[in-house]
Amino acid sequence: MTSFSAVLAFGVAACVAGVAAPALAQSSAQSSAALQLTTGKVVTDPAGAFISVSVKNGTTAPISETYVACEFFAGNRALGKSSTTLFSIVPGVTGTDQVRLLGGTSANRATCAITGHK
Repeated sequence: MTSFSAVLAFGVAACVAGVAAPALAQSSAQSSAALQLTTGKVVTDPAGAFISVSVKNGTTAPISETYVACEFFAGNRALGKSSTTLFSIVPGVTGTDQVRLLGGTSANRATCAITGHK
C-alpha cells in the first residue's frame, strides 16, 4: 500500500519534470525492536526536499503501522521536521516511502528515526 506522502512526492516530482537535484545526505541504518530503518540521499527540487526511507520487518509478526520522522538541515541549521507512516509490513518484507519537507530547498542532510509502531 502506498502512503499519501509517497503519492504527493511522486506528483510533485512529476510536475517539476525531472528538475530534482541530489544534495549531500546522511545515509543511515537504525534498528528498533527488529525493525531496520535505512535512508537514502536528500534530494531537493523547487518544492522542497525529500528523502527515501525503508523499514525492514525482522520480527515474526506483521507490523500494521510504522512511524518514521526526519529532521532536515542546511549545514547545521535545522529547516524543519516531517514524517510518514508505512502500513502493513509483513515479516521479512521491507516497506518504503519518502519523507518530504515542503519549502526546504536548501536542505543538504537529514536525520531520521523510527518513532513508533503498532
